[in-house]
Amino acid sequence: MPHVIIEHSANFPKNSIQEIQTEIQKIMASITEGNFDPDQCRCRSISFDEYLVGFANQSNASFIHISIKLLSGRSVEVRKKLAAKSRDFVEKIFNELGLKNNRCDISVDVIEMDRETYQKIRIS
Repeated sequence: MPHVIIEHSANFPKNSIQEIQTEIQKIMASITEGNFDPDQCRCRSISFDEYLVGFANQSNASFIHISIKLLSGRSVEVRKKLAAKSRDFVEKIFNELGLKNNRCDISVDVIEMDRETYQKIRIS
């Protein structure tokens, strides 16, 4: 726990997605009031070859949506900070890619999971 699920258009470079996954874990570690344990974090990504981003010319349109699932109990302020810092980092990565004439829709959703019903086991 937590779970980070990154859904993105296939035109996002794979190494950028891996960098985003790593950075989100660092962001979690930096938000001390969130009591996150990055060692428990599970990151995965799903790339989409077929997608539509609004009415934009699809040859220069992309998207990335990040769902961060957390056990319930963290304040709205902590969840907002996590979402904003994650979004800002993805925007930075996109700008560094030098895709000036491209459109990218970036979204982050922090989702609370019910502590009472979430089950997990680690087998070593």
